Amino acid sequence: MTGPVDSRALGLSAGIIWSLVVFLLELFAGTDYGERWRLLLEDIYPGYSREPGDLVWGTLLGFVDAFVLGYVFGWLYNRLAR
Repeated sequence: MTGPVDSRALGLSAGIIWSLVVFLLELFAGTDYGERWRLLLEDIYPGYSREPGDLVWGTLLGFVDAFVLGYVFGWLYNRLAR
């Protein structure tokens, strides 16, 4: 049997990975593949667009979004595993 999941570490891991994905998708937005993902991210994250400063904003929103999701997932897992 394993111990409980560290919710904070899970949230940080998810946040870092997803924010890197958002960052890379914005960098590759000049291609057809990247542009489709960027348009999807515009629909999901408020204020995110094609402007140069929005690369940082989108990366930050992606981190917060995935951190919260990872943290809640870890917390819920620990509750249900009891």
